[in-house]
Amino acid sequence: MNPASNTRNWLIDNQGLFFMAPAMILFIVFVLYPILYIFNASMYDWDGINEAIYVGVQNYIEMFTDDRVFAVSIRNSVYWTFLTIFPQMFLGFILAYILTSGVPLQNVFRIIFFMPAIVSPVVLGIVWQRIYAPFGGLLADLGREIGAMFLIQPYIADPKIAIFSTIFVNVWQWTGFSMLMYVAGLQGLSGEVLSAAEVDGAGARQRIHYIILPMLRHVHLTLILLGVIGTLQTFALVFMLTKGGPNHASEMLPTYIFQKAFTLQSMGYASAVAVVLLVIALSASIFQVRVLGSRFTIGS
Repeated sequence: MNPASNTRNWLIDNQGLFFMAPAMILFIVFVLYPILYIFNASMYDWDGINEAIYVGVQNYIEMFTDDRVFAVSIRNSVYWTFLTIFPQMFLGFILAYILTSGVPLQNVFRIIFFMPAIVSPVVLGIVWQRIYAPFGGLLADLGREIGAMFLIQPYIADPKIAIFSTIFVNVWQWTGFSMLMYVAGLQGLSGEVLSAAEVDGAGARQRIHYIILPMLRHVHLTLILLGVIGTLQTFALVFMLTKGGPNHASEMLPTYIFQKAFTLQSMGYASAVAVVLLVIALSASIFQVRVLGSRFTIGS
């Protein structure tokens, strides 16, 4: 058989590979290779400059048995997940419900509430540092003016409340995004179903509880998925507000990785923390897709 004909037939039979090749090359170069590189680096005691010393799984053993900051970072990630995702969803739904009910200037209010989500976290961190400042800050000055002395607090300097103060800023920033998602969901609901429920005598609370919220299930799941991903990559806001302090009280895994790698020059250990973060992210994503994804349909 003609070799040229064989080559032509092979190219025709495998032409799908050529369409996949660009995406596969990008995946290998920018995803797979960095993952393998970081995993390999996590097996060494390395400062990023001098020769690396192979230590095997010693970095992981130290991380899980003797690293208080890593434990605090995991705890803060749990706080962040539950204290940002669900408050954002709750407040976002309330705002969306009000701003789809025909109130005056509802489009203007949608823009106002959504604006924090498009502002750089770096800018927000600087602004909220000024707001939280116990001397000359907005909250402190307001507290002195109206006699509400409880507003005068070292919000980001007190280890007991630093993480919660940072979480509050994150909720404030992203509630508008949740609102926009719910606005889109509410506008896509069947008017006939809601009208039929109203004719049957269902009040506003009953319509929300038994009809609207179940029909917005796809929005709930989307916000949970995005919220978990956002939690695991939170860096800029925390770094600008507290840099993980005081005394690591507001440390998150990404800020801890940055500190270990570029401040303490412990690239091998930072790589081990990054691997753990990757495993957590993959596990959370697989869990949501497998457990929740099968019912990821409108009105399910």
